[in-house]
Amino acid sequence: MQLQAKYVALALLSKRPMTGYEIKKNFEGPISFFFEGSYGSVYPTLKNLEKEGCIEKRTIIQEDRPNKNEYSITEAGRAVLAQYYEQPVEEDNVRSDVCMRLFFGGKMDEGEMLDWIEQSRKQHEAKLSILQGMYDQYHQQMPKHQMLSLTIGIRYHQAKIDALLECAAMLDNQHKEEK
Repeated sequence: MQLQAKYVALALLSKRPMTGYEIKKNFEGPISFFFEGSYGSVYPTLKNLEKEGCIEKRTIIQEDRPNKNEYSITEAGRAVLAQYYEQPVEEDNVRSDVCMRLFFGGKMDEGEMLDWIEQSRKQHEAKLSILQGMYDQYHQQMPKHQMLSLTIGIRYHQAKIDALLECAAMLDNQHKEEK
């Protein structure tokens, strides 16, 4: 069983009922570091889960704004989520634009490759900064299971930064040797 939006939505709803907007915010926020879910996947996922009987929708009437729908997990949804948790952990998929460019960019000059590496390093540093900020702010009250996930995220981005710096140094050393 691969990590799909339906399992993420069920896991979120197992904590408390949420609106589609709240689920979308989670897709873009705290879980975006390990799950790539799009805004466009939220409502079709919720519709399918409702059709499967895994969630229930409750319409909340609002006077000054449009009505909103709040979703909650059902017993069937909890069973589906439990079944997901019982499956072996799937191998992580690595999708890396910088790795693809470097792998196939043999005809590019070193300056271009260094620029790609630098762009990627800055991206990982930004994500590391966010995760480190989350750690600094919440680590004392964060449940252990969330701390484990956060620790992996921090170490992942730090390792990527270290590898990118190593690659930049390799290119730089090669450039010096060629002179």
